[in-house]
Amino acid sequence: MDSVVTLSILRQAITYVREGNMRRARALGFTDSELRELRRLSATDVDALASSNPVVCRLSVDHELLGGVFRRLSTDVDREQTIDRCLMLGASVQMMYSFFGLTGNDCSTRRALLGLESRQGRLAMPSEESEHDAYRRWQQICDVPDDVRAADDIQGMIVLAEETNIPLGVVWQLVKNWSRAMIDSPNRLQLLPDGGRACAR
Repeated sequence: MDSVVTLSILRQAITYVREGNMRRARALGFTDSELRELRRLSATDVDALASSNPVVCRLSVDHELLGGVFRRLSTDVDREQTIDRCLMLGASVQMMYSFFGLTGNDCSTRRALLGLESRQGRLAMPSEESEHDAYRRWQQICDVPDDVRAADDIQGMIVLAEETNIPLGVVWQLVKNWSRAMIDSPNRLQLLPDGGRACAR
């Protein structure tokens, strides 16, 4: 196994030198004088060097860089899963563009891949009672329910859409309305019998 790794490293270094990419060849750990010697070796000499004992090349792992790549891959997977989840919960094109930069065509393509029917027209708003119930639940889900930042809480809105069966695109509009109403005029938020509040219609 060591000879296979060594041979791969030597051949890669020689390839870099022949391409004139000395920076990458040096990054493998070789000095300029070693690279010049490698460049002069025949294929038979390289094979012999790779099979020599003790081993002249060893593989090392950049743990910090590898960890960063793992985190980026995990983030990419999470993003794709969140996009699919949003579409399945009825997110609007405007919402998908705002959060993920997706166009109408992007959304249509993804909906088709997910087996979702294309929607026509605007989503219907919930009844006043349903909105009151949703608002009460939102006060429990969101850390800043009466702040403009509430409309950025994509995970919280996903939870609300799943629990209330209100399309995610409508949930997004409701959350924006609730936060604006509280900031612009607290009186627009009506007190409910149980002490909760909902946006006045």
